[in-house]
Amino acid sequence: MKTFKNLMGGLLFASIFCLGSCDPIPTQLPELPLERVTPYFNEAAEVQTIDTSFYQVKNAQGELIGTLLYSMPYSETVKGYNGNTPLVIALDAEGRIKQVVMLPNHETPRFVERVVDGGLFKAWDGLTVEEALGKNVDAISGATYTSNGVKGSLAVRLEAYQRQLKKEHVEPTFWQRLLGKLNK
Repeated sequence: MKTFKNLMGGLLFASIFCLGSCDPIPTQLPELPLERVTPYFNEAAEVQTIDTSFYQVKNAQGELIGTLLYSMPYSETVKGYNGNTPLVIALDAEGRIKQVVMLPNHETPRFVERVVDGGLFKAWDGLTVEEALGKNVDAISGATYTSNGVKGSLAVRLEAYQRQLKKEHVEPTFWQRLLGKLNK
């Protein structure tokens, strides 16, 4: 019985410690300056952080003109030749991929150049998230690791985006509400 009490006491301590120091509710995305958005949406007038996961871009009339998804940190475990292949995925107002751009990375520049010149980033232009996830895109010869890193980063981020959209309409569970209240 004493062992059981010690075990329960240890679990209670660990739970209280985690509630005090762990962050079960994700932190907010940083604000995104308008000048960082205009390369993708030149008519952008407002950028709005949605929950903790993506940015919505609106025009001067307040109409949604697109969404920006950053692949990191969702694709942290996806590697190219020399590490992560972080991306920005720009979706138009209808949810079709407008542009995929690689962010600063540690890939060998000549491999990235092959991927760009080979048209890999354009392979998803105009596709919905579902179509992009279902499309089998070939790696670029001579830059296979980098290509596979880009494809993996895109897939991981688009899958997470799909889950995030579905969660917008899901009520939090009892435990999520409790943890949220305890963390305040």
